[in-house]
Amino acid sequence: MDKNIYAEFIAKAELNEVHKVLIASAIPYAIIKGEPLSFLAYGDFALRKKSDIDILIDKNNIKRFESQLENHGFITQSNSRKDRILYLSSSHQTSPWIKTVNNLNLKVVVDINFDILWGEYNGKRIDIHEFISDAIDMEIYGFKIKTLTVLKSLIQLMLHQYKDLNSIFLLATRNSIKYDMFKDLYYLLKNNVHIIKVSDLYNISSCYQIVPYIYYMLYYTRLLFHDRVLDDYIEAFKTQEGIDLLNCYGLNDSERREWKYNFSTRLNSKNVYELIKNDLTEKDLMKININRRAFLNE
Repeated sequence: MDKNIYAEFIAKAELNEVHKVLIASAIPYAIIKGEPLSFLAYGDFALRKKSDIDILIDKNNIKRFESQLENHGFITQSNSRKDRILYLSSSHQTSPWIKTVNNLNLKVVVDINFDILWGEYNGKRIDIHEFISDAIDMEIYGFKIKTLTVLKSLIQLMLHQYKDLNSIFLLATRNSIKYDMFKDLYYLLKNNVHIIKVSDLYNISSCYQIVPYIYYMLYYTRLLFHDRVLDDYIEAFKTQEGIDLLNCYGLNDSERREWKYNFSTRLNSKNVYELIKNDLTEKDLMKININRRAFLNE
């Protein structure tokens, strides 16, 4: 079987399993990243690498959705009450839910996202019920699903990437600074610039109180993609707080550190942990070890 045809066949099989759960649960949701992002950024469902299916729902609907996942043969990766509390209090998602489809030798993995900010965030939380309230219809491989508007897809993507670029845990356990992150952001904005007006992006970012983080992502995207179309966005979002974030990592004031290496070194490093390990405190190392056990099953 042709590689592309096989990939589409697997994607359809995965989406079929998840679609049944979404219909049964009947809760507001949006599928994020994955195929919807690939289509919005590149005009093709299959141009981004994907693994899990990410679903964004209101935190109040988690139990209802998990109940339907269980009813449809999914099992959670962690049944520990302690780990579940850690996920809900220190993360933006629950432990993954997995279903093995034996006749296809396929594992379908669902990540339930209930926030688009990070666990360490100290500011005003974004109301996810409101955030997904204007989710749009999209047909993927014959399945009609809900996903975020282009504007909110960009917001979600930028915050997700900011977290990956700045989480001490992720920097210590994987190379979470990747060119493709900025590539997705650039093409999502570039190919929808007629829809994503500077004023609209700024107004929603200001409402959610996330302007400095959006500036950070725009700044580094412009550094890699020398496209003047980004300049008006960067100028609108420029604040001293955003500028102060550019050469730092860490997700809140108490754990924020200044980088000792420039952006090019960070981006091209094959082991980012080596760049930060001498800056980490006992508290940082303890947090990394706790998260390793809970999130990586180590």
